[in-house]
Amino acid sequence: MNLDHLYPYGFRSTLFDRLILEHSDQHGLSIQALRESVACDLEDLLNSRMAKLDHVMDDFPWAKKSILQFGIIDFVGLSTANPLDRHKICQSIEQSIAAHEPRLRQIKVEMLFEGDNRGALCLSIQAYLNIHPLYEPIVFDALLKPTTQQYVISASA
Repeated sequence: MNLDHLYPYGFRSTLFDRLILEHSDQHGLSIQALRESVACDLEDLLNSRMAKLDHVMDDFPWAKKSILQFGIIDFVGLSTANPLDRHKICQSIEQSIAAHEPRLRQIKVEMLFEGDNRGALCLSIQAYLNIHPLYEPIVFDALLKPTTQQYVISASA
């Protein structure tokens, strides 16, 4: 089923994208453009670090989902060789995506180990794209480049 046929006027972009869009004559995003928009926003999220304010935020549940907590935890001191640390990293990324990317549901993050990644951290982000009333499965590949310490994210085909 081609979702572009079900939604002939396209999908709505984010408010930020609509504010900076140079060509506002566009009706909406195609399903591919929507996937790329989510990938770009996930890249921004994973390349941001949040402050560790857990003890301060306990009494303020709405603040935990605010811009104060945008980003992911700093993984310094955690080892990808340790299964408990891997679980903590993946769980933290899942929680951050769930809090700050409302277009995705049922998020699952897994760490991938490939022999030729040369020290890079590879993640698979599996979720459902929330296209009311449908949920489209989507998979993103996230690669942390060791030289730049920046994530690069792409939607898998």
